[in-house]
Amino acid sequence: MFNKDNTTSNTIATNSSSKEDTLLGKNTKIKGDVNFNGTLHLDGSISGSLLGSQNDDVLIISETGLIEGKIEVANIIINGTIKGDIIASGKIEVASKANIEGNVYYQNIEMEAGSKINGQLIYQDSDKPKKITNIDDKKAK
Repeated sequence: MFNKDNTTSNTIATNSSSKEDTLLGKNTKIKGDVNFNGTLHLDGSISGSLLGSQNDDVLIISETGLIEGKIEVANIIINGTIKGDIIASGKIEVASKANIEGNVYYQNIEMEAGSKINGQLIYQDSDKPKKITNIDDKKAK
């Protein structure tokens, strides 16, 4: 899953010939919601929700990457920090430097020793709807 030098290797298959790849550098800071398709590699930070619009999108968060907000994406590789819920319809790869504060809704997850998740891991069957409502909203009803 990951190389010995703590760099992530993209083991999630993508069809790069029809996708646009996006790199947000270490000094990039975005405030607001982000929609993408293809592959998004994040070294910077995003304060807002992040949505992958295709069933084969990949979000890669490096050690320096930070997201403060809800994430809905097909596949995700995490080696940075996330403060918010994650909803993944495909595969989640959690590297040793990952720090997640929020609930993780998954179908397929792989975690490396040293990674941290402060929240619930909630398995989602593939036949259930992909959109998950906020757990606090469910409790209030």
